[in-house]
Amino acid sequence: MCRFVAYIGTPILADDLLYKPKHSIIAAQSMNAGEMSIAVNGDGFGIGWYAPELDNEPCIFRSIKPAWADQNLKKLAKKVYSPLIFAHVRAASPGSIIEEYNSHPFECGKLMFMHNGMIGGIKDIRRGLLRTLNDTAYDAILGSTDSEHFFGLILNHIQDPYGDVTCDEMVYAMEQALKDFSDLLLQHNIKSHSYLNFCLTNGTSIVAIRYTTNPHVQPATLYYMFGKEYRCDGDTCYMVQSNSTPNCIVLASEPFTARRPDWMKAERNSMLIIDETMRLRFKDIRLEVEEYMVEMV
Repeated sequence: MCRFVAYIGTPILADDLLYKPKHSIIAAQSMNAGEMSIAVNGDGFGIGWYAPELDNEPCIFRSIKPAWADQNLKKLAKKVYSPLIFAHVRAASPGSIIEEYNSHPFECGKLMFMHNGMIGGIKDIRRGLLRTLNDTAYDAILGSTDSEHFFGLILNHIQDPYGDVTCDEMVYAMEQALKDFSDLLLQHNIKSHSYLNFCLTNGTSIVAIRYTTNPHVQPATLYYMFGKEYRCDGDTCYMVQSNSTPNCIVLASEPFTARRPDWMKAERNSMLIIDETMRLRFKDIRLEVEEYMVEMV
């Protein structure tokens, strides 16, 4: 499984998010992730961000190098200044190909997507999944990962990924994609479990989920923190607290700053929604396949 970080709010330097923190996703979690069975995430990386003063589409830089060894990323992070940043370090699933197309985040039009986890039975449901997709969703899949195929399911419920997509439309698309996924698992009698920590954005809002079909284990971790300002003083990074609507929100696979009380853990099998006004809310996720998985135990 992988690690990811997402930031939305007042613009910040990517360097403050990716390199300066004590347990940064690049320098620390790539080589020694603390809350995952796979500690090393060295099978590629990606960073995506928006420059709204230029256009509404994401800019993405991806590589198959280990994140800690890429000097281009280190220099780029000192120049990227953005109100919305995605970053991902990859630990490829067994048998998955290491190539640039398989590094996260993925994009289509104004949307960007990344995943931490794995889809059980992807080889068995892949053909059926692809048959359900419209041309836009089908053509958006350039690599071979289970993650990007699920992105296709989401895109299948977005009327126009290249147009303006609202937060509510992303929530609807995510819910419908999860339902389609549940149906595919049931149709193909898949018994292996899935671990789905997703993060989807349109550049002004974020929809994320923490989910597993396994009733007896916790999903991969997903944390969040929010406040008035995300600040770094040297290598000490922290969230300045606020009693009003937050100016910034950070999501992460695991806490990467030293002040642990800043972080809260998303509930099991839940959706986290940050809308265009920075309002944060949650929804429970309940899929039909869960009952089937309980019966199989």
